[in-house]
Amino acid sequence: MGFDENSISKKTISEQIAERLLFRIFSGYYEQGQRLIEAEIAKELQVSHAPVREALYLLQKDGVVEKVQHKGVRVKIITDQELKDYLEALYHLLDIALTKCESKWTADLQNELLFRFEAMKQRKSAENIYEYVVSFAHLLQLFFDVTGNIAMLRFFKETIFVTNVAAQTKWKMNLVESYHMSINTFIKCIEVSDFDHARVAIKDVILWYQFK
Repeated sequence: MGFDENSISKKTISEQIAERLLFRIFSGYYEQGQRLIEAEIAKELQVSHAPVREALYLLQKDGVVEKVQHKGVRVKIITDQELKDYLEALYHLLDIALTKCESKWTADLQNELLFRFEAMKQRKSAENIYEYVVSFAHLLQLFFDVTGNIAMLRFFKETIFVTNVAAQTKWKMNLVESYHMSINTFIKCIEVSDFDHARVAIKDVILWYQFK
């Protein structure tokens, strides 16, 4: 089914399954209130019960599914307001990360940023929105890695988990084209150490759901 313990994304099989289920929730494959039966999912995805159980726990922790006594696990739809809250939290986290990065930014980090941006451009050229969104998250993670703040990195990963899949299901190529120009401006601002204008350039990309 394509679940790989050695994936370059460094995600566990449970995380990959959780992302697959989350994608289905956002795309409407699973409906609000629908039961998610562990045994059926494990059989369909050709995996053991353990990673499916862990995946459902991850989704429950993020408030995407809920466990109902005597009824098992069911889908709890993320409302528009909740999604906006996730995106707003992500933007504020990035704002803090950028502040912490200013004094630590080096030529090597800039080269790494450009390398990750090049990967995004390749995904855009291939019109692969899924991989484009994933590569954008990988680019943003660089700033959180540089801070060296373990808690911030953990919060980033938890937030990006939900916002990534929302973007993958709702972004269209015309949005990607528009946002890519803003991301390009963001990269150029970082290149000349203009972190203030970088924040402005990236804001409408991070808060995309509020402007769609």
